[in-house]
Amino acid sequence: MSFGTKVNSFLASIAGMLFSIFGKSPAKPTTADLQNAEFKTSTQRLGIRFTEKIRNVFRFKWLRRS
Repeated sequence: MSFGTKVNSFLASIAGMLFSIFGKSPAKPTTADLQNAEFKTSTQRLGIRFTEKIRNVFRFKWLRRS
């Protein structure tokens, strides 16, 4: 390792530390962002038809959630 590469790696590590201290953090998501990202399940879009047997299996989970 030559002197130039040691200096470059040292300067790069100093720059990395400064960026980690003074760099901007990513913006926190707003409520609108979270609503847009929420996956809305729609069986009509999926092309699935729920029979009464399937509804009876999942009904308890749906009622408890809401």
